[in-house]
Amino acid sequence: MRALSHSFLIVFTALALTACDAEPTVNRIPMDVADVPNIHHPTAQHFTSGKPAKSDLVKLKEQGVTAVINLLTDADMGNDDEATWAQELNLDYYRVPVAGGADLTRDNVAEFDRLLALTANETVLLHCSSSNRVGAMMALRAAWHHNANTEDALAIGREYGLKDLQTHVEKLLNE
Repeated sequence: MRALSHSFLIVFTALALTACDAEPTVNRIPMDVADVPNIHHPTAQHFTSGKPAKSDLVKLKEQGVTAVINLLTDADMGNDDEATWAQELNLDYYRVPVAGGADLTRDNVAEFDRLLALTANETVLLHCSSSNRVGAMMALRAAWHHNANTEDALAIGREYGLKDLQTHVEKLLNE
């Protein structure tokens, strides 16, 4: 019995150590970026987060991120020069400022959809302050540009961080 429990312990330890070395999977946050604000990994090609610091962009680049789509406004950005940071890191950088519900327009969502199509073969960081605006834009994009029904669009939005803007997004989807 003692040999059996010893063998089990060896096998369990080996499996646990192997799992630690595994490549990150969707919805699993790589340890190296776990401290990025509000980080999520909803698809293999997309990370979402809150406002990243330059050091966060460095860590995300090490995880394969090659492009950034920023939804922050000038007021949200403050003195941070994220465009310069991205350029220094050789990351493609795009921005669609979305202040809140009033900026969830068909034009902004169309531009967001265009940027996602442009970066379709890249690993992309999509961010705002908390991922709420990212989720809202993804939900509206799913419905308005990819024919998702309301329930599916909202589910996509929640995967990407939709929270406080959900009621507003529901209203837009039902217009």
